[in-house]
Amino acid sequence: MTESKRILDRSDYRRDSFREDCEFVFALCHELGNLMGALRLHAHLLDDEMGPRDLARTSVDLDDLSARSAALLSLVRPLLSPDAGTFEEVPAARLVQTLDGLMAGHGARGAALEFTADPDLPSVRVDVGALQRLIQSFFYVALESVSRTGTVSMRAESRGSEVALIIEDDGPAGEAPEGYHDQMRRGRPLLCLGAESILRKQGGRFQAERAGDRTRFTLILPAV
Repeated sequence: MTESKRILDRSDYRRDSFREDCEFVFALCHELGNLMGALRLHAHLLDDEMGPRDLARTSVDLDDLSARSAALLSLVRPLLSPDAGTFEEVPAARLVQTLDGLMAGHGARGAALEFTADPDLPSVRVDVGALQRLIQSFFYVALESVSRTGTVSMRAESRGSEVALIIEDDGPAGEAPEGYHDQMRRGRPLLCLGAESILRKQGGRFQAERAGDRTRFTLILPAV
């Protein structure tokens, strides 16, 4: 194969990949529209006659919807950017600690949150902001799945030359997680497709599965 043919092949691949990412973003915008609609509906429920409990619950729901919207919106840049963004070398354990802090600020809404990482884990070289927002998005849908009574966990583990960031929840099984390519582009399936694209640009890969009574999402990145 000639060098010019290789360049054309890479160009075709990037063009096809960009087209797919655009389709993901269109679906993401539809998802954001639904979240905005839910935000407006909850805002209309606020009035002077609401009791303290109803007011608190509605305020929490508004915060959840706003956080989910912000996290999803921040995925547009890494999806549409032709490259992987700004790389930063960061210890895998610190990524887990950062997510622990971010989710502590958000609150578990009655569910239990668990974070585990060996401090001696290797580092990864990633677009930290994009990766954090992506993981936050998985946490938000997981918290919705466990319905305020279950457990959502994140752990990091070394796998030879790679580091795996694993998010699990014990919510209802629902659609088979590994079948996200064939499912409607909304909610978790849409997020999985976006994760696959974003991680690929960072030299990583993505897996989804049902493991026993838990739904598991694994973000795999090269160790440095």
